[in-house]
Amino acid sequence: MKRLFVMLMAAALMLPVVNAQNKQIEKAVKKEVKQKLKELKKGGYEIFGSSRTLETALTKHYTTLETEGEKVLEVVGFSTAKSHNLAATAAQNSAATRYASSASAQVKGRTLSDMASDVANHEAEFDKFYAAYEAKVEQEIRGELRPSFSVKKDNGDGTISVQSFFIVNEDAASRARIKAFKNSQAESKAAQEYAQRVSDFVNERVVPEE
Repeated sequence: MKRLFVMLMAAALMLPVVNAQNKQIEKAVKKEVKQKLKELKKGGYEIFGSSRTLETALTKHYTTLETEGEKVLEVVGFSTAKSHNLAATAAQNSAATRYASSASAQVKGRTLSDMASDVANHEAEFDKFYAAYEAKVEQEIRGELRPSFSVKKDNGDGTISVQSFFIVNEDAASRARIKAFKNSQAESKAAQEYAQRVSDFVNERVVPEE
């Protein structure tokens, strides 16, 4: 009974803290939703492939990002095509490509800054590795893109522009990068020689550029 009382007291003391955190998250979400809703509507975009309103989709999306924090990240794909299906598929491909490009650029930047002399001595080999790594990351991350919502607009010239928003779990993304690194090492002797040092860069969180 005493233990139960202590647990109930602890829960009661934590309640105001939790409520304050929830209010902060709610406030941040409302601000982000308002800004993004204004931006998308100004650009002529509307919700695509969902029965929900754009505001509802945005609220759910940003609530997930705010509550999960660094456990997840947002990846956005862009496309223009002559049909909805083609545009949607191209937007997903764009998201995977953008993430892979950012992952490769980040590893390249880290190797150039931290391993300058080694890279200079094996520049061609490292270039092979960067290209192989980017291709493998794109392949691996594709299956980790969790659709959040998409928007579209009619361009008036027979084409449709689509923006697709995805949420990626960082643990899954990390596993995808590590697998891509292991599968791309064969393309470069330098990557094999400096595997441990380069793998440290691969493990770092990647945030695609907007």
